[in-house]
Amino acid sequence: MNRRTALGLMAAGGASAIIATRFAITRARATSKPAITVARFELPLKIPAVLEPTRKTATQDEYEIIQREAEQEILPGHPTRIWGYQGLYPGPTIRVRRGRTAVVRQANHLSTDTVVHLHGGRTPSDSDGFTTDMVAPGQERRYVYPNQQRACTLWYHDHAMDRTGENVYRGLAGFYLVEDEEELALPLPRGAFDVPLLLQDRRFAADGSLLYDTFGNTGIEGDVMLVNGVPWPRLAVSTRKYRFRILNGSNARPYRLALSNGNPFTLIGTDGGLLPGPIAVSTLPLAMAERADVVVDFSRVPVGTTLFLQNAREKPELRQLMRFDVVRRESDDAKIPSRLSDPGFLSRPTSATTRDWTFRASFSLRHGLSPIMWTINGLPFDPDRSDARVPLGEIELWRVRNDGRVFGRPHPVHVHLAHFQILERNGKPPPAHETGWKDTVALDPGEEALMMIRFEQFRGRYLFHCHNLEHEDHAMMSRFDVV
Repeated sequence: MNRRTALGLMAAGGASAIIATRFAITRARATSKPAITVARFELPLKIPAVLEPTRKTATQDEYEIIQREAEQEILPGHPTRIWGYQGLYPGPTIRVRRGRTAVVRQANHLSTDTVVHLHGGRTPSDSDGFTTDMVAPGQERRYVYPNQQRACTLWYHDHAMDRTGENVYRGLAGFYLVEDEEELALPLPRGAFDVPLLLQDRRFAADGSLLYDTFGNTGIEGDVMLVNGVPWPRLAVSTRKYRFRILNGSNARPYRLALSNGNPFTLIGTDGGLLPGPIAVSTLPLAMAERADVVVDFSRVPVGTTLFLQNAREKPELRQLMRFDVVRRESDDAKIPSRLSDPGFLSRPTSATTRDWTFRASFSLRHGLSPIMWTINGLPFDPDRSDARVPLGEIELWRVRNDGRVFGRPHPVHVHLAHFQILERNGKPPPAHETGWKDTVALDPGEEALMMIRFEQFRGRYLFHCHNLEHEDHAMMSRFDVV
């Protein structure tokens, strides 16, 4: 070992100690006492309004959305300034039919640059929300979504380079639901019994304003749990089946969902739509950006019972997310068929291009006390550099790893344009809840996953990245080109 190597190792150790200290400080701040005490399970759950088209043609629906600042009473008695689509938090739900193009004109009336990404959408490159395709304040952009994909629960959110975390945190997110004939023919719960649930956590100052901090780029975790923008809400339910489309829209908090009475969820769909058949699961992991389509049957729960949706990963004070109040008896014509859909899964080829991607923390002595930088294959994001050229229509195998040797943070890996199948998790078959089509795979420290993927319909530049939004904003993103 020469002198330069020894000094380098000593310096690296010192930098690790500095950053570890900062990490401990920011974690302590993240778990500090809330500035406002919020009464729990008193406010009713709100359902985001469905956005109506401004114009319809034979083949497409047109929408107009204004991104603007607005005042919203999230915490009772405390107005909060939010950045919202249509000035709403969450944004309005867009509900579309497979094969009908949606054209969404987004006008930026905010004071910051924005970009809109349809998460899980099969979208042309120029409408996918590439992180540098900024829409400046006072400008607008037309996004075209062909919706040539099966029914699924998607969401749209901001994707501006270096600003995604704060823009989403302040409200720029909403549901986007694709329907098709296969799904509509099923006797699943619908209408008022088909309920979207956006799970997020936030921090508030004493005056009700949002507090945003990257926590040393490790990711912000809040001390107030919100569902559809309501702190610890309650939902009155009947003794029947309900469909819940659950989205983890948090910046950095993973969930492991469970019902407080121990009853299972019936999982019917994942990120990319319905499963072949229903699966009963007692707990349901849900990392940032993942979606789970579940049915909960309250028919055997006595009227007058209360039960809770919980995050089993959390300490008691943050474990409960929302309360269900069983208030009335009601007949139920909804059913969960044993056969839900034909997902059109891929068959693993005998040979295929395999790509390896490692997600890890990085730092530099030049940054002193500056926060962590996150990398893929040791490289920070550069929008002008393509890290892979992927042939259109060919099946590839992608192996993604979380190198958790430093700091041990989860990395949910999201791939734009295509859904994929998880073939292996840590060398074994994936668990039941990961057997459907996915666009995000959760990796805890030291884990890896092998997935099979095929990019179709569109060529151009696309992204994949960690969906801890503070990791994404601080370089854990990569460009690939479909050619």
